[in-house]
Amino acid sequence: MGKLKVGIIGCGNIFNLAHKNALKNLREIKVIACMDIKEKKAKEAAKEFNAKPYTSLDEFLDLDLDVVEILTPTYTHAELAIKALKSGKHVIVEKPIALTTEEAQKMIKTAEKEELWLLVGHTRRFDKRWVQIKEVIKKRNIVPMQIRKAEVQRLPFPETAWYWKPNKGGGVAIDLGVHVTDFLRWYFESEPVKILGIGKAIRKEAKVNGTYDHFLMMIQFEGGKTGLAEVSWAYSYPARYGVFYHHLDILGKNGRIRYTPLDTPVVGVVKSHFEMPRFSPLLSAFPEAFETELRHFFRVIMGEEEPSITAKDALIALQMAEIAIESAKREEPLEFKGVVE
Repeated sequence: MGKLKVGIIGCGNIFNLAHKNALKNLREIKVIACMDIKEKKAKEAAKEFNAKPYTSLDEFLDLDLDVVEILTPTYTHAELAIKALKSGKHVIVEKPIALTTEEAQKMIKTAEKEELWLLVGHTRRFDKRWVQIKEVIKKRNIVPMQIRKAEVQRLPFPETAWYWKPNKGGGVAIDLGVHVTDFLRWYFESEPVKILGIGKAIRKEAKVNGTYDHFLMMIQFEGGKTGLAEVSWAYSYPARYGVFYHHLDILGKNGRIRYTPLDTPVVGVVKSHFEMPRFSPLLSAFPEAFETELRHFFRVIMGEEEPSITAKDALIALQMAEIAIESAKREEPLEFKGVVE
């Protein structure tokens, strides 16, 4: 089989910070088209790959493409993915799979009907830190019973950005929350039973938009296991530095593992103002994680590997976050009644 012909939809932040360089390092594929509603972005992206730029989705989907990669705001995922699948293309889409579980269901059913792959970019599963820690858990027989995972930052975008709109990004409980809900389920290797969510609107941006920017989840899993999740856009780091902080604490029957990276070096530079040097353009995940993820996805599409994460896994991660939000609104824990079919 020759190189996969790939088209990109969405040439903004996540494309430039992570996917652009990852795609350049993959020999299995050739990017032949880049589409964005903003012509300048489409042209700049296409130039990186000697590809053709497009602003028309219909023209883009008429191309002879094997795979479409969707790197657009969350609220557009379902419509774009379904159209791409119906046009005969495999789809790779950034997390969350969609804004709602109903939309995600439609995407999955369309992929099944068209007999095409729908693969969702949950990069934590491909980040060497989390992969190695999970291997240690197995080798040392830790048997996790409680896991606390925090992913927090100060979102640098203004209140007009789509991230802050509940009907476009879902707030921090969806946007960051699905990373942690999937992470906990991946590490526990068991299913959720009951979920309690507590949300807060701390920053002006969140209050103006009626959304949460700090969210806590307590998730009971099968076998008496407990997951504690904290996600936030409200941490008081200067927004211009985009600091992204992880914390992982695993308590098991046979041991404990704790990992608390700051993801930027513990060093400050003082000149006319204070600076924290950044050695990675995207601090939430190592850049290599995106390359590892995409290489795996393309090999799945070529029939060389089985998927390590499925669209159904991404659906469950989203469903857990949605239940947590509903729990926060009702101020009571809610049962996880099984995967939405």
